[in-house]
Amino acid sequence: MKVLWRSGAAAVVWSGVFLQLWLMLHGRPPAEAAHAAVKFLSFFTVLSNIAVGTLLAAPVLAADRPLGRWAQRAGTRVAVGVYIAITAGIYHTLLAGLWRPTGLQLLADTLLHTVTPALFLVDFLAFPPGEAARWRSAWKALVFPLAYGAWSLVHGAATGFYPYPFLDVGKRGYGAVLVTMLLMGAGFYAVTLALTGLQHLQRRLARRPRAPISA
Repeated sequence: MKVLWRSGAAAVVWSGVFLQLWLMLHGRPPAEAAHAAVKFLSFFTVLSNIAVGTLLAAPVLAADRPLGRWAQRAGTRVAVGVYIAITAGIYHTLLAGLWRPTGLQLLADTLLHTVTPALFLVDFLAFPPGEAARWRSAWKALVFPLAYGAWSLVHGAATGFYPYPFLDVGKRGYGAVLVTMLLMGAGFYAVTLALTGLQHLQRRLARRPRAPISA
């Protein structure tokens, strides 16, 4: 059951990623396509969806290899859960109203921001790992967002491209953007603690003895 679920869920997630890539590259000459590919990988949405697709597919395709074992670790699942939860939360509260995608772009948008988070939430709840993530390791989930924020500022300074309005230094200035990043970091940490707590609750419930069924 788990293998079938993760195979199908991974296929859906990766279809959203590749559809968005195709939409950004389609019809562009090679030079422009290269720049578009860099922009594609500069969106946190894309990176978090790639992470979810990897976590769902790796236990199926490489269960006994390092990647497969890494994908099934409690800390890994919490971190990726945080990233995709933040992706969905920020999009649906701050960004969805800024544009009106149609056609294939609407499909890609729905897959990336709604379907993938829902699929991973189901997987997170239905198939908890054998152990729970450690509280003292919660800070590790912040390493990737920190690196992403640094990349966004450096890449933006060099090209003028900022993937999200709240990271646009040209319009908001470094002070406002850095304050936003600090607040978002606090949000990332809070969600990390919440998902870590959820894993610990799942383990306690799993260990609770079941009452005997009376005749």
